[in-house]
Amino acid sequence: QPLPPYGCCCLGSIDLTRFVQRPFDADAAFDEAGFGALVKVAVRMLDNVLDVSLWPLPAQHDEAMSKRRVGLGFTGLGDALVMLGLRYDTEPARAMAARIAAAMRDAAYDASVDLAAERGAFPLFNADLYLAGGRFASRLPQALKERIRTHGIRNSHLLSIAPTGTISLAF
Repeated sequence: QPLPPYGCCCLGSIDLTRFVQRPFDADAAFDEAGFGALVKVAVRMLDNVLDVSLWPLPAQHDEAMSKRRVGLGFTGLGDALVMLGLRYDTEPARAMAARIAAAMRDAAYDASVDLAAERGAFPLFNADLYLAGGRFASRLPQALKERIRTHGIRNSHLLSIAPTGTISLAF
């Protein structure tokens, strides 16, 4: 989805390889709890970046503040799968990737709801529109949808798994 005029998306990536426990061993595992905890911190950090940024144009500031769009993603998926003993083009690898993506989704949305309860929802938030069928949020787990309806959500957009080949190579 393209950005609107004067729009921005404050991006950040989490290195998945940092959460592989006992890499390359037969009992290698992914630390979902640690990953989820870092996702929550990262959402808060990206939201804070919006407030401390010096926007060159007032229209950029206004657009950023009205939606508080952030884009948390991950890098190192292929490496993490290898470290877990999973071949990239197999069903077990696809299932693990889906599990990681769902864990990120749920932790990120949960963190943004926490921020909304603490600091307020993004100014253009409308629960009925946000949770309407056919939109991404309509596919969230029911408990998260109920939290969003009750407290709002701080960020209109939360996830963006951008191409990170160069970042993966550098870090």
